[in-house]
Amino acid sequence: MTERIAIIAGAGEFPVLMARELNRRGVETVAVAIQEEADKAIEAEASRTYWQPLGKVGRLLKVLRKEKIQRAVLAGKVHKTRIFRDLRPDVKALGLLWGLRDRKDDTILLKVVNVLKEEGVELLPQTTYMEAFLPEAQVFTRRHPTEEEKADVELGAATARELGRLDIGQTVVVKRGAVLAVEAIEGTDQAIRRGGSLGNGGAVAVKVAKPSQDPRFDVPAVGIDTVVACLDAGVGVLGVEAQKTFFFQREEAVALADRHGLVLLAF
Repeated sequence: MTERIAIIAGAGEFPVLMARELNRRGVETVAVAIQEEADKAIEAEASRTYWQPLGKVGRLLKVLRKEKIQRAVLAGKVHKTRIFRDLRPDVKALGLLWGLRDRKDDTILLKVVNVLKEEGVELLPQTTYMEAFLPEAQVFTRRHPTEEEKADVELGAATARELGRLDIGQTVVVKRGAVLAVEAIEGTDQAIRRGGSLGNGGAVAVKVAKPSQDPRFDVPAVGIDTVVACLDAGVGVLGVEAQKTFFFQREEAVALADRHGLVLLAF
């Protein structure tokens, strides 16, 4: 029997790349794509695609039942500001949110895991079949960091891990030993733009996994959009945690960084 996996698809290139990789391995994919988030390119990669509004958990479960899905993966992000702007939860979603001690990512997503489990659906690690996108420690670009930039990477990593421990964000922007910005609900790219603008050029952006990272959701990822955010903000170095951070569109991202003297590294 052909292996089947449902991809619950948010924004970014991750869902499309995962569907492509699953196809390459002979795995049938069914995409449940979040409206206003997922890329339409997912339709060309998945066997079937169901588009659904954010917050309609009951509709999601109905699709999984119809397709007889037993394994699923969350791929891509949902812009968190939408929770306050246009979330219209259905009855099932209201039940999911009811009684939560807070609205942190892990709290909500662990509840989602339990809801899926009740439906007989196992949520797989986001790294399933995607290990090739988790780089080893290395400098990707022609330019290497200076000693001062290396020190800022170390400070940024320590600060970002503490931020992750609190389940607030995964990205920190540093310059000359001063923390300029920490990621909150706005997301990585906007945190980089904010911190970079405060540093007036030459800042260091660092992204890490949470100390207690659940591989089923919110595995950190960077790609071409992250590099563009760094260039827009005048950031000089982007460092990510090796073997724990997805690096998508690597070839294009490194080429763009090299053209502008941006350092990309995994530590």
